[in-house]
Amino acid sequence: MELRGKRLLSLVIFGSSVFYPVKARDIDLLIIVDKLSNAVEKFNLEVEISKALRKIESKAPFDVTVFDSGSFRENLEPGTLASGLVAGYRTVYDELGLEKLIEPLIVNIALGEYFVQKSGRRINLSVLARAKLRLLYARSGNNV
Repeated sequence: MELRGKRLLSLVIFGSSVFYPVKARDIDLLIIVDKLSNAVEKFNLEVEISKALRKIESKAPFDVTVFDSGSFRENLEPGTLASGLVAGYRTVYDELGLEKLIEPLIVNIALGEYFVQKSGRRINLSVLARAKLRLLYARSGNNV
């Protein structure tokens, strides 16, 4: 799939629109493409996609984040934007193998004590990561 001359590798909805949709104020989209030349190209692509999405009738605005596959892999550390995937995500399109890529991040978060502050609430990402691992391992037949 192509997106402005870039090969779309993954399209993911994440954040409160997935884990707490009743209270979600926006819809977070993570778009991963094959390659971006620089930060300006990244910014321009995010703006262009955001403008196009405004034409869609939606109860909430879209918050678009674009990574190329290399910068996404660099963000697979606790404390980065990718940490938010632990709270919940829905894969719309995936050529990248997202589930396998984020599994080590989920393990790292599960082994530590990581929190995120969201709308006055403190969310324990480590507890969510442990639950997510149990589900992943139950699906694959492995024990935690």
